[in-house]
Amino acid sequence: MRKEFNFEIKGHQIKVTNSWFRGAKLYVDGDLRDFDKTFIALGNKVLMSANLGQFGTLEIIPLSAAFSVELDAYLVHGDARQHVFSSHKRLSLSEQRLAQ
Repeated sequence: MRKEFNFEIKGHQIKVTNSWFRGAKLYVDGDLRDFDKTFIALGNKVLMSANLGQFGTLEIIPLSAAFSVELDAYLVHGDARQHVFSSHKRLSLSEQRLAQ
């Protein structure tokens, strides 16, 4: 089973793919930035990240549920951690605006 998530953060096109046999991959503007071959993601653990320059570091946290994988993405800059994408819940309007 393959799942793909696409979203935009601060002008960067982000793509996260996940498959049972090839693991998860993080692409920023079409370039592979990180990958993880963990079969099951447990807990609230950052498994992939990418430096987005002046905007900070993008952190990807996959969430496993039965036979599905969902994910949350955070933008970390200094001590601030901003929720910028979720595949399983709707972000608040202020969170959506800050991700633009």
